[in-house]
Amino acid sequence: MDETILIQTARTGDGEAFRTLFETHNGRVFGLAYKYLRNRTDAEDVLQETFVRAYRALGTFDSEKSPDFGVWINRICVNCSIDALRRSQRRSAQPLEGAPLATLSAETPEDDPERAARSREIRERVDQALDRLSPRQRMIFTLRHDMGCSIKEIARTVQTTEGSVKKHLFRAVEALKKRLRRYALEDGYEL
Repeated sequence: MDETILIQTARTGDGEAFRTLFETHNGRVFGLAYKYLRNRTDAEDVLQETFVRAYRALGTFDSEKSPDFGVWINRICVNCSIDALRRSQRRSAQPLEGAPLATLSAETPEDDPERAARSREIRERVDQALDRLSPRQRMIFTLRHDMGCSIKEIARTVQTTEGSVKKHLFRAVEALKKRLRRYALEDGYEL
């Protein structure tokens, strides 16, 4: 079924139509929240909050102004993620738990503890560097490099200009390079 028809049907209160919208977009929304918050529980909460807000605001979605429902729902997810991050920072000054790279296997043989330890150290350094970015830079970096969004999609999602997205993305990459340069040089790589 066409997404425009699904949206119109969901507006009339059809739960199945909204369920189809949810099933179409929930993976991407969860992925965006998780990559931003780096905590599975918080990402699940944001996923739920995003779709509750979307359901309540479905009547305001204008397919003429924003024909892409995915960009609209991503924008809601960004707002919910920022709210969750702020709540988390108020509750605790400790860094966010559950780094995304830590959930990936190290792809090293278990019998090489030195290599496995180095992989964990690198993941921790990358996570620390990402944590030191501003929330806006981290969101833009995540949308571009983890979610594969175009500059135009990011601009619509975070409601700014393409030039501003490029500026924040450039600054994020430069900050990451600067913070990670020492570790790359230790391993014989040039950034």
